[in-house]
Order: sequence, then structure tokens, then C-alpha cells
Amino acid sequence: MRLGLRDTERLAAIDPLRRRVLGGVAWTAVCAAGLSAPARGQGPAPAIGSTSVDPDLLLLTDPKTKRRLKLRVRLPEGAGQAGLIVYSPGLGSGVSNGAAWCEAWRRVGFVVVTIAHPVTDDAIWTVAAGKSFQATVNEAIAGPQYGLRVADCRFVIDYCLGAAAFASRIDASRVGLAGHSFGALTAQSIAGQASGAQSLRDTRVRAVIALSPTAISAERAQSLKSVNIPFFCITGTHDQYVTFKKNGESVRLGVSLAQRELVYEHLPVGEKIQLKIDRADHMSFAGEVVGAQNFSRDVPVTETANAQIWERVSETTSLFWRFYLDGAKQSGIESREALERRMRQLIGESDQLKFG
Repeated sequence: MRLGLRDTERLAAIDPLRRRVLGGVAWTAVCAAGLSAPARGQGPAPAIGSTSVDPDLLLLTDPKTKRRLKLRVRLPEGAGQAGLIVYSPGLGSGVSNGAAWCEAWRRVGFVVVTIAHPVTDDAIWTVAAGKSFQATVNEAIAGPQYGLRVADCRFVIDYCLGAAAFASRIDASRVGLAGHSFGALTAQSIAGQASGAQSLRDTRVRAVIALSPTAISAERAQSLKSVNIPFFCITGTHDQYVTFKKNGESVRLGVSLAQRELVYEHLPVGEKIQLKIDRADHMSFAGEVVGAQNFSRDVPVTETANAQIWERVSETTSLFWRFYLDGAKQSGIESREALERRMRQLIGESDQLKFG
């Protein structure tokens, strides 16, 4: 579903208080549509060779990897410079992934660019003739894709800071990166989690958010000790495994909640945060409506439940970006203690928030 321009402008103008009153239906509708809602006339110019007729979508080819990337670009209102946030979706998801918080980040003043990573994006749901769904998924989670996704992010940051029509709007000193699931692993690598003797750290990225972070083991999590930037882990009490389903086939992937929490536990003390949301499962952090025909769920799914979880993620992450990318003076959040107080005001009584 794609909202028309009038609907987009009308929904984007709903202030936060009214959005809360409207509740799950309106909020879920906005996110399900992958709403971008830039101010009129602020959509980026299409890239050379782009075949997209959507002014918010760009199609680019990385000359080094030859990978064809689809990007959704969200520009904040106004004409001043803004920080850049790059978003890396989870396996099986495209540019509509994370729409709830990506739109929230745009509203608080950031340029937000979502990447559809080839092979691992929503293309997995189109199974080639003579090929099984299991084989398609195996190809998507094969070793080379981890490094290629990091390369995608590097290329997109290069593009946004250089060749993009909106490059002049970006403050290169304020770059953040976030991702869900496979995208969280991508974010962990870019933040500096070591991979053997190799580091994939991108020093342009100043802060990271990992939704459903992953550590295979406590031993593997030791490699997180090299991370030296602010890092926000977000998980849920039911954030564990998920079954991908297509044409009668099913593939179960994921790790236990305890393994997800190893990430926070092994990050260096000083600039780490973890939020564990009550009654949220792995796909709660898709930030968009996902179909039961494709993904298993471990919690009851309602529009109201989605809205509550997405709002908590959107509001707490917006505070994180504002404090760590905009700085204390511009954000009005004078310290980490103030950041923690404000986050605690936004979460539910049964949610768990840690600062370390």
C-alpha cells in the first residue's frame, strides 16, 4: 500500500499527543505503508540509471561489488544541516523495514536512509524455478553476505556524503547506523566488533543501535570489547527464534534471548545501553506489519501491541540519537543521567532498561 501525497501530508502533521490518542490503528497504518513523508519538494533527485518512479527511492550500483542497491531516503523538514542515520534491515526485509522508527528519526531532524541489501532482502520470497526456499535462505545467510552487507553500508555512506543530491544537507560529523537482526550483526561489525584478525569498523559512524543483537557464544562475544562508540541494544522478553515460511517449507533461525543479551554484557562499560521490552518477540522489531504466512510469532499480535512497542522504540532511540549525534547542547539532554531519566519516562513498567 502506498499513501497518496495528501494522505502523507495529513498523517505527517499529526502531533505526538494526538498520535497517542489515535492509538494503534493510525500509527500502524503509517508504518505499514513505509511512510516517508518528506516536506514537499525535498525528495532527493533520482540517481543516474535509476528506474524508480518513487521520488523517495533510489537505485544505485556499487562499482566495487557490482551490487544493485535500493535505498529509501527520508529527509527532515527545513534546509539546515542534519545528522545521517543509515538503517540495515533484517533477513527477508526491504526498504519498508523499520519504517516506524525511521520516520520518527526523520521527524526529530535526521536524514534517514534505509538499504535493501541484495540477496538477503525481500527477494528471498521470490524463489527461482527449480530452487527450494531452504536453498534460497542458505544462500542469503552464507558467509560472504556478512561482509557484503558491511560494504553496502560503507558505499551508501560514501554516496550520501558525496554524490547524493542531498549531500549538502548532511553533517558528516554526525553519522549513526542501526539495524535489526541480520542488520544488527551488520551494525555490530561496523561498530568495531572484531572478526578474527580483521576489523570492519567504519570510523565515520559515531553511534550504533542494534535491534535484536546477536552473539553466538560468550567466547564470540569477547570480540565486542573493541567497540568504543555509544551502543544501544534493544531486545524483548520473547526475542529468540523465528521461522521463515514459504510454499510449505520452513526455516527456523535465531538465537536464545540469553545469547542476544551477551552483546550488552560484553560491550565495554561507559557508553552502552540495553532496553528489553516486555512481551516483544523478534518480529516486533521489524518496525512494519509482517505477515503470519511468512514469519512465526511468539506473542499475540495486535495493532495496539505493535503501536506500543514501536512507539517505545521510536521515542527512546530518538533520544539516543539526539544525545549522541546532536550533542548535549543542541538536544537539551545535558548528561547520560538525564538521558536515562527521560528514557525511563517513556517505557512500560515491565520493561527493563540498563545503562553501563
